Amino acid sequence: QRYINPLPIEESTNIADPAVLRFKGTYYLFLTGGMVWSSDDLVHWKHHKATLPAVISVVAPSAFEYKGYIYLTGNDTGLLRSRDPIGPWEHIGDFKDEKGKTIKLFDPMGFVDDDGKVYMYFAGKSIAGIYGVELDTDELTRFKGVPTHFFKFEPSHIWERFGASNEYSKVSWIEGPWMTKRKGTYYLQYSASGTDWPTYAVGYYTSKKPLGPFTYYTGSPILVQKKGLINGTGHHCMIEAPDGSLWAMYNILYRNWNRLRGTERHIGMDAAGFDKDGNLFINGPTETPQPAPGVKANESGSTPLSIDKSYWVSSEEPGRNTPYGFDNNVRTWWEPNESDTQPWIALDLGAASEFDPKQEFIVDCSRILFSAGRIRNSAGRETNPFRYKIEVSTDNKMFKVVVDKTKNDIFNTVEFDEIEPIKCRYVKLTVSDWPKEISMGIIEFTVFGQAAE
Repeated sequence: QRYINPLPIEESTNIADPAVLRFKGTYYLFLTGGMVWSSDDLVHWKHHKATLPAVISVVAPSAFEYKGYIYLTGNDTGLLRSRDPIGPWEHIGDFKDEKGKTIKLFDPMGFVDDDGKVYMYFAGKSIAGIYGVELDTDELTRFKGVPTHFFKFEPSHIWERFGASNEYSKVSWIEGPWMTKRKGTYYLQYSASGTDWPTYAVGYYTSKKPLGPFTYYTGSPILVQKKGLINGTGHHCMIEAPDGSLWAMYNILYRNWNRLRGTERHIGMDAAGFDKDGNLFINGPTETPQPAPGVKANESGSTPLSIDKSYWVSSEEPGRNTPYGFDNNVRTWWEPNESDTQPWIALDLGAASEFDPKQEFIVDCSRILFSAGRIRNSAGRETNPFRYKIEVSTDNKMFKVVVDKTKNDIFNTVEFDEIEPIKCRYVKLTVSDWPKEISMGIIEFTVFGQAAE
């Protein structure tokens, strides 16, 4: 009934650049860092080992359906096609410009218009901006004309500027184009300032024609961090849920080791739509449990209860102190001692001071972000799953198990667990197993609920 950001996507660690395709009633999710996942509801994703040509890897994927085939492209990939989103895929060739010369594309996005014409939108890297071109429907790898340059980096759009504080006036990465058409208007969305910054965000231009001219939407960005847990919210896609509602899926930045050393990213999702004036919006990024697509909102909501609370712990490594595990920050994490085979954290949710009345809460769900940054091959690997249990107590003596995943057999780095609402003051997380190629670490353990009356 609910979901949370980042989305739990099985058998994945460092993933980014989502592209979702609905095919025969099932959703298929293509990502940088692995292919492909399927879902019936946009929330629960099952991993499949897609069959790609041996020499092909797909970064920043984009998929579209055309005349019975699924077409797939990505950075410098050319074009692949298949009768099934899982494959097998065949490489039908590199893209060629209007003169027949091979051309490499960055962040390409294929779009099939209502009249059957096919367009490819792509980025020019760095400050160059976004381009588009019609494809030859008899040979989809060939441009039908000269690409149109729609716009480039505009320094007066402060949010487009590179940097954690948008401090660069001459540097940006304008990338990740996505096209949405509604009532005769083309919404050309894009991302800036760069995927390795918390300021990464989404804006858009509009036009009445697929190749412009385009006009900047001054309400941009429509998706940007709120300086909480979720940040780096760019390179998105749009998809309709089974009930017809519009949703955005996008990158979330965890740890950033800069462009030379790499970044760690995951996937978020939030509701989108159009206001009465036809302006596109995204209701995010959200950081608390949300109604799943097609589910009526629960007005009561759930709020984080565990941030910066008093604690006990089984052990901790120097520099990876326990409070890092519940400080609402994806760039810090708690690590127990290597010799600790059953590490645990216990939180006192009600602790304020000795002068304050005792406070209890109704706990109804939890989220765990496990640290797995050193598992570099994202998807399809054989590795131990994370196994754990969560217990609650009113007196810190008698504990009741409310989540038992000690026999979990699915590798997830993000876990979201619904809990039958229960009154408590103390919460304890015990981890019983984890991938042996890494040190166990918890980026964030969040307990959600409401104050008890």
